[in-house]
Amino acid sequence: MPRTSRITYGQCLILGSPRPANQSNLTNLTGMKRIQSANMGYTFARERFKQIGSPNFVGDVNITNPEITLEMNYYYSNGTNEILLGLDVDGSQRSALFGLQRPNQSNNFYILFGSGVNSDVLREANNNDFQDKYNVMGLGNCFLNSYSLSAAVGAPVTVAATVQADNMQLQRYSDATNGELIPAIDPSTQKPTTTNKYKILTSSFKDTTNQDGLIESAFAPSGIRIVMPTDVNVPGLEFTGEYGDAIINSVDVSFAIDRTALYGFGSIYPFGRRALMPVLGQLSFSALATEFEHGRLHDLVILDNNTEKSFDFTINVLGVSGATGLQIEVQGAKVDSESLSQVIGDNGSIDAALSFSMSDRSGLKYSTPPLILSQPVGGSVAGGDDLSVVATGKSDLSYKWYDSGGEIAGQTQPTYTPGSVGDYYSVISNDLGSATTNTATMTT
Repeated sequence: MPRTSRITYGQCLILGSPRPANQSNLTNLTGMKRIQSANMGYTFARERFKQIGSPNFVGDVNITNPEITLEMNYYYSNGTNEILLGLDVDGSQRSALFGLQRPNQSNNFYILFGSGVNSDVLREANNNDFQDKYNVMGLGNCFLNSYSLSAAVGAPVTVAATVQADNMQLQRYSDATNGELIPAIDPSTQKPTTTNKYKILTSSFKDTTNQDGLIESAFAPSGIRIVMPTDVNVPGLEFTGEYGDAIINSVDVSFAIDRTALYGFGSIYPFGRRALMPVLGQLSFSALATEFEHGRLHDLVILDNNTEKSFDFTINVLGVSGATGLQIEVQGAKVDSESLSQVIGDNGSIDAALSFSMSDRSGLKYSTPPLILSQPVGGSVAGGDDLSVVATGKSDLSYKWYDSGGEIAGQTQPTYTPGSVGDYYSVISNDLGSATTNTATMTT
């Protein structure tokens, strides 16, 4: 087979594991969606020292493991990538950073890429088709370092994210011993694990969540809406729009997380990384503006009491059908800068930049339609096996179960025990949308 370094669509994909990192990844990997680019790099933390009278360095020591980073750019889908990065998408109950302060909230990423022009991950029909055809760059104990989401009218929503890893390994995927060792660190030994393994399966890329089908990602002229506070008018201007909505041209939300590595005595591998809270988030947007009407700088910065006003924003990103695909809530934002742009023959626009405090309890909230994390698996009726689905998204989630005859009355829980053989599936809904599970078959 001819060799090539050219990456084609379907030839290079990224898999993410659940948390924590040090566990078996034999059946629980999920392919990240709509990745457009990935960049992996590392730098060594090397200490060199001298000696009086010596013309050269007399010592050269790596004092910690290298700093390993993975940068990813992708089109937003419906939240699964965010979950793999460690963010929470149930904005009615928790903040986006919920749980990230715990030092062991890391996972693994696996970059799978072929070495020949005929290697296409999504066309592999059987699990053993991956053997000896693909190389895998495994990154262990990955923590989210930065995240930036950008939305603009008439374009897909894009995300740039960076994660930091504590270990890495590159190998030809052979699956010779029923899997390959995961790249994560075992916290009990503070060394790379020697027991847990991972496997590349066809199901890792499809039929694992409800985001494998077509997902709306282009927006109509009114496809981005910010619900404005009633007292946030820029000095001398008013935003257009009705009922508190501003007509938005573009919006960006971003943040970076500083972490402290926790080392055991004598180990170069950290046993965890603690996030330093609070985190400073950034919100910027460009909106259409009407003619001059009213507003005072004094209303935004109350200098008399040495205090500033803060504002809450709700950003709704709509698909072409008009349904909300992503809802973002920003809490306690303060204005950093504003500017007005006027051009003959064009609409006036206002550009605003704000900052806000984020923690694992407040500051930024993400809400999505239902997202299926675990599909129901068929079983035996005689054995009393249950059908169960695990889902997340904006609460409250409602569940309905169906068989070939239609909806099953009274079955509104995530777990259902069928009384007869047949095919079953569930539909999960919230106020942003719905998701349908795979069909599970119950036998005798």
